[in-house]
Amino acid sequence: MKQTNLINKQKAFQKWLEKNGACNLDFKNRNIVLYDGGLFSITSKNVKRRRIIGYKKLSNGFSEIIFSKKATIKDIDHEAILWFEELRETINYLKRLEIFLNKHGYKTTYQKNQIRKS
Repeated sequence: MKQTNLINKQKAFQKWLEKNGACNLDFKNRNIVLYDGGLFSITSKNVKRRRIIGYKKLSNGFSEIIFSKKATIKDIDHEAILWFEELRETINYLKRLEIFLNKHGYKTTYQKNQIRKS
């Protein structure tokens, strides 16, 4: 039963995708996969970061990270770029996606559970 339900949802998504495009859905893991160039652009650049040399316990129970003053490591920084001109179109796209997911029984809101004190 679950397998046929998943197949039906995937078929419905394929129809929706033909009209809307720009993403993919992983129904099993409940993920929305957005690709570079669909709704935004992803850029990568090489950066140097300070090396972590240790941690220092603070009096409040947290830890502070101690960075080296000289040693650096090479790293890659990723940025997602969304254009001003396409902001309204992107919002409308995400609203259409939300309507599709709600129609097929997926919650698109996150609410913290309220704990009542008796």
